[in-house]
Amino acid sequence: MSNQPRILVVDDDPDFAQLLSDYLGLHGCQVLAVQDEPQLQSAVTTFVPDLVLLDQRLGHVSGTDVLRGLRAISDVPVIIVTGTSETMDRIVNLEIGADDEMEKTVTPREMLARIRSVLRRRRREHEVPAEPARPSWHLDGERRVLRRPGGAVCSLTNAEFETLQILHAAKGNPVSRAELCREVFGRPFRVGDRAVDTIVKNLRRKIEPDASDFVSIQAVRTFGYVFVGFP
Repeated sequence: MSNQPRILVVDDDPDFAQLLSDYLGLHGCQVLAVQDEPQLQSAVTTFVPDLVLLDQRLGHVSGTDVLRGLRAISDVPVIIVTGTSETMDRIVNLEIGADDEMEKTVTPREMLARIRSVLRRRRREHEVPAEPARPSWHLDGERRVLRRPGGAVCSLTNAEFETLQILHAAKGNPVSRAELCREVFGRPFRVGDRAVDTIVKNLRRKIEPDASDFVSIQAVRTFGYVFVGFP
């Protein structure tokens, strides 16, 4: 549904149809007026209305019969506009599938309000419920805390937290052992130095769901490590 709802007015009284069209047009609606059932059925596929305002009587044809025919081809919202207050007609129309019914004597303002109400209700019916957010890990650099998806704290040493934070901040780019050694331990990396590897091993043990399958922190051969995301 666009920001300008398309309203199809079906009424054999051209003066009333024009009055409705002018008012609704001034209030942000695209309006098409037709006078009989064949024009209505054609407009449903060409104009594709968001809502139909259907007169209870089109010449010698009952709006109830027209509604029944419309429901066979479309579930577009329909408001019956009637010149009478016959309870039985109103009940039958609602049973067939009318979304609302109002008398022609209502003010244009009330008519617009009821149109908007029906459109809001139909929009809610067709909304796809948002999937609940999946619990996720949370790395809080300010408090220096790593929380598991359920909110529990994952206990890390200072060196483990520093290493994880550096890898996490790299946003998927590999970080060298030399840089990790310099930033975490404050010393240059030396051949055979296993301090960084030991820290990564401990991190994996704490955050990987499967210790034999390294999902979050992956090794970059002869270079260092890359963080690809929490499990």
